[in-house]
Amino acid sequence: MIRIPTRRQPRKQESTIALINVVFLMLIFFLIAGTLAPPRDPEVSFITTLREDNAAPPDMLFIAADGSASWRGEPVEIESNLAAWAEEHAGTPFRVAADRDLPATELVDIVGALRGAGLTNIVLVTEHAAE
Repeated sequence: MIRIPTRRQPRKQESTIALINVVFLMLIFFLIAGTLAPPRDPEVSFITTLREDNAAPPDMLFIAADGSASWRGEPVEIESNLAAWAEEHAGTPFRVAADRDLPATELVDIVGALRGAGLTNIVLVTEHAAE
């Protein structure tokens, strides 16, 4: 009996290119779909309400209890930035996060100055209270 050696087909190696492509596409998707917001000012304790607004605003004017303001993590003077904010946020919401210890009269004065500069869509950002 003559034995004829059979030629074994080498096993095909699994290609990881498809997996790499899928992971890369997912990375691109999450980079585009995700939004990065600057951190909130740690010195501001939000006003508490019973209803929650799920918006995560990227730009907010933070007003501390002593009346000092910060924008995008930098201290600012409200009066000197009114015109720039009115131009940048024309027709879009302008968000204000005020410390709960800020006197209401000061908050009303600040919102009045913002309205006087031409900002018509002012949103007061609050924190949802646990019931």
